[in-house]
Amino acid sequence: MTTFTAQDPDKIAFAGILPAVAKPYVLGNGEGEKSLVFDQLFEVLLSGDETDDQFGAWTMKARQGDRIPAHVHHRTHEFFYVVDGEISVWMDDQADYHTKATLTTGDFAYVPAGVVHAFKIENTTTVFGAGSAGFERFFHAIGQKTDATEPQGLYVPDFAVMRAAGEKYWTQFMPEFQFRD
Repeated sequence: MTTFTAQDPDKIAFAGILPAVAKPYVLGNGEGEKSLVFDQLFEVLLSGDETDDQFGAWTMKARQGDRIPAHVHHRTHEFFYVVDGEISVWMDDQADYHTKATLTTGDFAYVPAGVVHAFKIENTTTVFGAGSAGFERFFHAIGQKTDATEPQGLYVPDFAVMRAAGEKYWTQFMPEFQFRD
């Protein structure tokens, strides 16, 4: 497991929001570490720093939008739990599992490491997600820091930034990948 140091630039901008050690804490609504990625607002609620490098947790809020590019997390297991709204999720293990599922409030999807996936927000949606420790900082590496509590605007990272964030957080973008719908 890789630990990201306190000097990691993806943490520095958010210093003091999360405790950075395994101790109890409470966050009020909208008090986590927030980044805008495309038109989606990601809020990190818990990082590997607080869980002794076990897992991280976040929310994602977005309005209806385009499907994000296909990608694979080589070391990160991830899940989606729809708090409110509707999201379509494509998953393909490049062997025998190929699916497109539209999740609505209360639905859940699990994406193991190594599975190509993408998603599309179908209407205003809030998703709770969690993954392997350290990955939660990916949203900061690829996004733009914000204090917004609702998704506002659009931030499209430069492809070089996307590639660098992908390399650091073991994520490969696969825009040419064709899902079987």
